[in-house]
Amino acid sequence: MFHLLKAFLSVYETHNFTKTANSLYLTQPTVSAQIRKLEDHLNVTLFIRNGKQEILPTKEADFLYPRILKIIEEWNDAITHVNTQKSYRENCVLASSQTCGTYLIPKIVPILVKRFPMVNFSFPVMSGEEIVQALEKAKVDFGLIETPERSELVDRYIVTKDELVLAGDPDSDYWLLPETDSPLGFINENYLKYNNLTPNIIRTYNHEMVLALLKHHVGKTIVSKLALEQNLPYQCLDSFGERNLYFLTRKKVVSEKLGQISAFIQEQLSHREMFS
Repeated sequence: MFHLLKAFLSVYETHNFTKTANSLYLTQPTVSAQIRKLEDHLNVTLFIRNGKQEILPTKEADFLYPRILKIIEEWNDAITHVNTQKSYRENCVLASSQTCGTYLIPKIVPILVKRFPMVNFSFPVMSGEEIVQALEKAKVDFGLIETPERSELVDRYIVTKDELVLAGDPDSDYWLLPETDSPLGFINENYLKYNNLTPNIIRTYNHEMVLALLKHHVGKTIVSKLALEQNLPYQCLDSFGERNLYFLTRKKVVSEKLGQISAFIQEQLSHREMFS
């Protein structure tokens, strides 16, 4: 039965029998037969086959997907525990967005590895949307982001607040504008529109470049106060400059250890001295 469930998960994620067959080292007819067998067993239709290459999941498939993910993950966790016994080291993936990954994760890591010495941690950096998608597919365990992304499969907690400031030369005619699809790019553009400002724009596509230009007294921009070096001038933005930072988990944390890690991270992030 487990091989049928794994085939279902892959087809649901790829919407494609051929891609599933390649990833599972099977033939396409074999994958199709496995899906039909699962459908017969459940007496439901899981995918709409409309003759095109892409297939579409039904509402029954949408219902089953997160639940089968939990079944497979719990089974893999149990097998790992049984096989490794006392030497077992749990894996934990905490994905974060750019600001959180650069300025908060390094402050969390020392206390995390000390508190959980038998856990292998990974800290990938992704966009908020990518993190939510990875959580939905059980590719990561937790997320730390600065955008209010939502998902029916993910719980979201406000763990602390970040202060945004207008950094750089206040008299400069140049505004450093990050990429539009980034959180800071969106905030900067909204600020300019709201205040009816039309400065000379320098477009930047790298956060480190923004900070380097500010350090060399070129332009101004809105950034997280966490990113600023002590000598860089800045102005507070009152209520406009405050934003939430969110900790994300899946609806059900599989293992007791991951539950402990989740609670510990949230507790640490709630301490304001974490930002000092």
